[in-house]
Amino acid sequence: MVLSELAARLNCAEYKNWVKAGHCLLLLRGCLQGFVAREVVAFHRGLLAAAPNLGPRATCRSGSRCSPRARQVIRCRNEIMHSSEMKVSSLWLRDFQMKIQNFLNEFKNIPEIVAAYARIEQLLTSDWAVHIPAEDQLDGCEYETGVYLSESQVNEIEMELLKEKLQEIYLQAQEQDVLPEEILNRLEVVKEFLRNNEDLRNGLTEDIQKLDSLHLQHQKPSSKEPGAQTPEGKA
Repeated sequence: MVLSELAARLNCAEYKNWVKAGHCLLLLRGCLQGFVAREVVAFHRGLLAAAPNLGPRATCRSGSRCSPRARQVIRCRNEIMHSSEMKVSSLWLRDFQMKIQNFLNEFKNIPEIVAAYARIEQLLTSDWAVHIPAEDQLDGCEYETGVYLSESQVNEIEMELLKEKLQEIYLQAQEQDVLPEEILNRLEVVKEFLRNNEDLRNGLTEDIQKLDSLHLQHQKPSSKEPGAQTPEGKA
């Protein structure tokens, strides 16, 4: 790994905030998925026990609604994934922490979620100092107040978040929810970022190629303008 590239990234407070917030959301998703899966199974079993005639293929047709606190967290997640520069301010991060705390207050009786929030809170309030053995302090963080992470740990966190961002762009392009020009702009921003960070670029080549291929597929139908003549059709 190129330590100078890592140091440069972590010296940018807004980028570090973006990575911290994104990582916290992925941690939150991980702990909620297990809880939600168990609750759905328990609910389904209870429903079948109360109404056995429904059968295993029965579906629920009633709509579901997110709580206002959940909608705030979803909005934060979208802001992180759609951030063109992959940066958020410290003010945004403090507001994000408050929204996460308010949301998780609804799950105070779930031990694994309480434990996850303790870790999230620690990450959000720390300086995220990166400990590089036998090296000077490269990222400008104060070790006395930081959470010590190795360069490989930070790289793994960055890679996970960037893969999530690229997957988001891919799904939007696949479903054509966003104009092709906007998809291209978002992709170019990520490419430019990766051109300056070789340690991350090498692990995301396949993801970028998949997006490039999909973008080209969407561009082909519009490559010929209406009424355009082929060389054979010219007089």
